[in-house]
Amino acid sequence: MGNQANILRQIKDIQVQADRLIRNNADLTEIEHFSDYSTEIRNCLLKNITDKTILDHIESIPDLKIDEYVESDGGNGILGSIINFFGGAYASEKWKSESSLSIVRDIKAKYASLEFLLRNYFD
Repeated sequence: MGNQANILRQIKDIQVQADRLIRNNADLTEIEHFSDYSTEIRNCLLKNITDKTILDHIESIPDLKIDEYVESDGGNGILGSIINFFGGAYASEKWKSESSLSIVRDIKAKYASLEFLLRNYFD
């Protein structure tokens, strides 16, 4: 991912993928694939960009670790118990998916502003 056009293309692509996930209320498998792709792009950018401001912005892109996020957000507490009692595994998966899509929205916004920063950086 050394050239500028490729970097910008991948940043645009991840935003398009995020839009698709949000629009289609994606399942956890699709969200996990998105998370892996986002992490791959972030790591590559961290290796190839030298500007401190842009690096800080890249580092601010959230990691989407579904299980860790849900646990820290009460997924295994009272709310998780209520969800499991009334809806079982399906409701729990749906709740995880909806919670994760909220983070996908944040990730998309970060990449959108990063795209703007990089266009100026590359010019």
